[in-house]
Amino acid sequence: MNTYTLRDILSKTVTDAGAGPHNIALTFDGRHVTFSELDDRSTRLAHGLLAAGFTKGDKVSVVMYNRLEWVELFFALAKLGGVIVPINYLLAASEMQYIFDDSQSRWIVVEGTLLPALKPALHDNAKRTLIEVGEHTGLGIAYESLTAAGAPPPLPDVRADDLFLLQYTSGTTGFPKGAMHSHSTVLWNSHHQIVDFGITNEDVYYVVPALCWAAGFHDLALATLWRGGRVVLGRNTGFDPGEFLRQVELHRVTKVLLVPTVLKRVLNHPEFDRYDTSSLTMVLSGGEPVPPSSLEGLKAKLPHCDVLQVYGMSEFPSLMLLITGKDVQGRTGSTGKACSAATIRIVDAAGQDVPPHTIGEIICRSPANMVGYYNKPEATAAALADGWLHTGDLASYDDQGFVFMAGRAKDMIITGGLNVYPAEIERVLTAHTNVIEAAVVGEPDEKWGEIGVAHIVVRENTHPDQEAIAAYLRERIAGFKVPRVYRFTTEPLPRTTSGKVQKHRLGKVTSNA
Repeated sequence: MNTYTLRDILSKTVTDAGAGPHNIALTFDGRHVTFSELDDRSTRLAHGLLAAGFTKGDKVSVVMYNRLEWVELFFALAKLGGVIVPINYLLAASEMQYIFDDSQSRWIVVEGTLLPALKPALHDNAKRTLIEVGEHTGLGIAYESLTAAGAPPPLPDVRADDLFLLQYTSGTTGFPKGAMHSHSTVLWNSHHQIVDFGITNEDVYYVVPALCWAAGFHDLALATLWRGGRVVLGRNTGFDPGEFLRQVELHRVTKVLLVPTVLKRVLNHPEFDRYDTSSLTMVLSGGEPVPPSSLEGLKAKLPHCDVLQVYGMSEFPSLMLLITGKDVQGRTGSTGKACSAATIRIVDAAGQDVPPHTIGEIICRSPANMVGYYNKPEATAAALADGWLHTGDLASYDDQGFVFMAGRAKDMIITGGLNVYPAEIERVLTAHTNVIEAAVVGEPDEKWGEIGVAHIVVRENTHPDQEAIAAYLRERIAGFKVPRVYRFTTEPLPRTTSGKVQKHRLGKVTSNA
């Protein structure tokens, strides 16, 4: 089946009597796009890119807010045999530059309003082609000009095992790694969701996360389009719970993904009961433990709606573990069992399966697993040892096989639903002239779920200033990664005999930031 690829999703839906070419595929900002229109515009964009010099296998970095063009480009690249490289628009210019270079992107597609923040990373633009979406400054090719009708060059032959997606995810080294996905792994990641979440062509899925995140387009959105349902794109320039509820009522949304901090804001909205949310049949939540109060609140407000807790990663499956509202009863804190397209094991340091109620590392085997990290053979070999994806996350399971997360071996902090990797922050902190060493840990926080707390060893006779250190970080890393609490000392950090920082010995911090 090496000939069935992502570009077949649209052609199938357009000819499928159950969906139909004139059914609405996408809605954004009051504009509707049918499956036929999405297929046509993505094909014309593919032809325009070919005419502009695109060749099969080219990498395309994408820096955009949620908008229709993001999805058009996704399918255009699927038809071209291109490789999409989604980039978080919250990153600093230097962080974006690293991904441009590491991915060897030949093309950069950027939303006009984001161009000013991106300019410092475009100094070496001679080897890349810039495409501007929306506002056109003249620095690059206007996106719409590529969709103009013209003599269409033939599209390349595309195979299921062709590289299609580089989903960048930071690791414990602090440098991002591009998780490589083929058409096949992306398709498997979406196909199991159709089965596990009962997606039909009657579903309306509302996208809350940014499309550049794995959860944005690869948690139900692509699966809904494949099934012939409708996807409503939410604006991701600041979440407004009232506007979210209005959109649910307006579009009769049936399914949605809300990270726990966002779910809590929705449930606590003072005018929740004013809106008709009866269309909702499923709410997915994950990325961090869902508080029991949120589960109880959702059940009270939406007794007809199931809530599923999920766990996944950019290396795929993006929804690896799941547990329904029914199964979670009596299993508070569980993330459930493996999805239908994955086999899960929990193993010790020697790779042997641990017995129930014993903590070990989650490893996963799935046709949706990444094929490796781009240009990082050593990291690939470690992550995919013996054909299993080693997640680096710690968990145990009960006598019925339900998994309970025990911590993150990679020290990842999840704040407001966003992944933050301490090693990356520590690397920047220790480059400061007055900083000897630093360790960043996560602490529970009522508002954000977790916050970053920086423990910094400074040089003698210096006068550290929290605001100055925070400003220093904001110039070099994305704002959401900057710790909210700082503890300064001149004493060395506690370490093991092998030299590793003993983060569990760092003082706990209480904060309501």
